[in-house]
Amino acid sequence: MRRVERWIFSDGTPERLAAIRIGLCSVLALRLTRTVYLSIAGQPHSLYRPLSFMHLLHSMPPWGVVLPIQIVGGLAAVLAALGWRARHTLPFAWACGLFLGGMTTSLGKVVHNDVLLLLCMVPLLPAPVSDAWSLDARAGRTKPSDPMRYGWPVQTALIVVAGSYFFSGFSKLINSGPAWAFGSNMRWVLYISSDSRPSPDHWSLFIADRAWLAHLVAASILLLELGFPVVLFWKRARPAFVAGAILFHLGTWLTLGLDYWAQAATVAIVLIDWPALVARARGRSNATKGAAEGRLRTRPPDLRPEPRASR
Repeated sequence: MRRVERWIFSDGTPERLAAIRIGLCSVLALRLTRTVYLSIAGQPHSLYRPLSFMHLLHSMPPWGVVLPIQIVGGLAAVLAALGWRARHTLPFAWACGLFLGGMTTSLGKVVHNDVLLLLCMVPLLPAPVSDAWSLDARAGRTKPSDPMRYGWPVQTALIVVAGSYFFSGFSKLINSGPAWAFGSNMRWVLYISSDSRPSPDHWSLFIADRAWLAHLVAASILLLELGFPVVLFWKRARPAFVAGAILFHLGTWLTLGLDYWAQAATVAIVLIDWPALVARARGRSNATKGAAEGRLRTRPPDLRPEPRASR
């Protein structure tokens, strides 16, 4: 247990935390521009199926309430991504996203497209997220902090990502067992998805018509989800799991029409060490420039005689 505690509260860098702030707040800003919130605003009480804190409301909030929240929340998310007063703008943007997300999940069906994004932002709420790569840092409004304060939000976000995928796969095993991958479950899901569309979906039918391929896809999904905790202690495996998550959600969109791009983006933002990539890219750029300058300095002089001027 102490080893786990030491890992969670290990030292971090302000740049790594800032990269996650920029990425997650940018994704949230884009999500808050969706028109779905206005389309369900003011729905009749008979259609209202609240969950969690949405029970505090008797019906969907009206259009005149939703639009200002959407505008102000989106603006706060942009300012938080830029690092302007991020200790205040980030929690405010997160609260707006939570409220609007509660609206979409109060229609009788749990909608969890933005759940991972909002959960990964929770550790950032009390963290010193604007100590680097921010307008606050440029203006001198921040001070260097204990490296541990930069580390634990990143590690916690990693745990949230790994846990969300692992428990998703674990629930499949609990409810269906190995038959989820090796039974006919995946084929029926794809057939139903294709039949529910105005025209047959070729991606869904291509997989569903081939039992071996449907089993392979389902087993790959299960293996990806159950293996996700590997990213917590094996850094070299993280790019592979990022690629796997992107392919998984891309396939979900192509076959089932479910848009989980925000979740795939969240995985990439949290798992990839963006400051290290930036430093590596700068190092390669500097090495290329240095090599070019070295070639210019070592170029032999031109000893050919100058042509004589004609009289």
